[in-house]
Amino acid sequence: MLQTAISKPLLQKAAADLQNDLPFSVYKPLIQKGRDLSRRGFVYNVIVIDSERIKGKVADITIHDVTLDLADVIGHHDCPCETEGPCSHVLALFFYVYGNVLDNGELLRQWKQAEKKPPQTVSPAPKTSTVAPAESVDEWWEQFAKALDEFAARHRRRDDWPYRLAHQLFPALVKGGPKHHAARGLYRFHAALFLFHHLIEYGKERGWHQRLFGSYGQFSWQQDVEYIADELFETLERFSSNPSASAPDPLIKQTVPYVRDLLQIADFFPSLIYDLYTAAWELLFTTEAQRWQEKEHLLRLAKEKRIPLAFLAAAHLAFLLKEDEEAFALYRVFPESAAPCFIEWTKRLITSGPPDRFASFWAKGKQELPYYLAALPEPERTKFVNEIGQLYESYAQQNNRWDEYEALLNHCFPYSANRYVQFLHRQGRYQHMIDLYLWANMTAHEMDPQFLKMLEKQDPALVLPLYHRAVIRFVEAKNRPSYRTAVRYLKKLRTCYRALKQTNEWNAYLEQLCTKTARMRAFHEELRKGKLLP
Repeated sequence: MLQTAISKPLLQKAAADLQNDLPFSVYKPLIQKGRDLSRRGFVYNVIVIDSERIKGKVADITIHDVTLDLADVIGHHDCPCETEGPCSHVLALFFYVYGNVLDNGELLRQWKQAEKKPPQTVSPAPKTSTVAPAESVDEWWEQFAKALDEFAARHRRRDDWPYRLAHQLFPALVKGGPKHHAARGLYRFHAALFLFHHLIEYGKERGWHQRLFGSYGQFSWQQDVEYIADELFETLERFSSNPSASAPDPLIKQTVPYVRDLLQIADFFPSLIYDLYTAAWELLFTTEAQRWQEKEHLLRLAKEKRIPLAFLAAAHLAFLLKEDEEAFALYRVFPESAAPCFIEWTKRLITSGPPDRFASFWAKGKQELPYYLAALPEPERTKFVNEIGQLYESYAQQNNRWDEYEALLNHCFPYSANRYVQFLHRQGRYQHMIDLYLWANMTAHEMDPQFLKMLEKQDPALVLPLYHRAVIRFVEAKNRPSYRTAVRYLKKLRTCYRALKQTNEWNAYLEQLCTKTARMRAFHEELRKGKLLP
């Protein structure tokens, strides 16, 4: 009955719709479960309501009365399990019907392969591939907007709308494009940029820019945003690796304001947007004249709207133009935000820039460090100094600039304390190390015992002030356990004085301590237990 009651073209159209709406890689478990329910005989009492609508029972944990409309399986179906979108029971009924008319095995093979080639569907789809290629960027965006409207009419109601924008509409948009081969890369870049803006707008509508606790939908949306961002970066890198594929100059010039618009949505993913903007100005817009004009435009924008990212982007362009003084002056407006950018430029110029370029940059940059340190929250200052110190240490090693490295550590003290101690230790400057510990008000109690033993072997006099401070701190605590700890450090002091053959100094120190603590009976009892007093 099904063979004669159901139209084959209608079934094929329904199958194409399902393949387009339910990518196999994403919905594989759902599709396979529906297929298994059908194949194992759990679909029965199937009734053809009319030429398009089917009804049947599907046995899973319970019995489900399922109906579906072959003209729109996605939009018109019903199952008591109340799953959002087509469930395994709806798919089981569909597989049952399809298998009675056509071949389910062939359908599954097509479904698996559908993502490996441009989707083919009978139903309306974005028509970017059939529209005559435009000759201007504005016309491209008009085409994108038209294709989006057509696509939204079919799919916007779905919860996976961001996924469909990134993984279904984007391939459809880039399938078309200009006949001019050199412009196709730029066309792809604009298609991704168009969808990037719409994905951000989708998140804004849901308040996800407020950094609230994320739902699964928000997490999935972020993945789709990053997917399109990766497309943008990859396209920009192709411009750099293959200069002959560069688009005509008029199209590149028309692209500038579209890239600049990224700065207007900087409350979303500011680091990502900054990286996209600056990558475009390094890989796509490469002439000095372009960069100078954009820098001046950004300065006007920054003054009018006080957008932090506009200041930082203008500084980036100034660095590209080797106008370091202006760049650092711009960084000074938002030093906390500029600190990571300063680290990035330091890393870049040390690792890949010519030596004289880094020397020029650093001559001015090291004078700016106090601004960044003052602006950063206290817990982040040590991390910032450690990153800068690590980079400059590699530069000092390559160019034998250890004096300058030590000057940097001095300049950033006390946030460079750990790195400075390591530097002094490698140089065997142990007295300078002790001076740092004393400046930080450290005692022997806060230090590694093995490290103290090493210092004692070098020179017992080095550790005397550290032990003295430990004794004073625990005596002043005025409780029995602290007195026992003080006695332990007194014994270490005695060992050091004996090694230095300064027994008289030890005796004088102990006598003075006993006089000062004459009323601390418990402490004197601990001294006797430790055999430091008769």
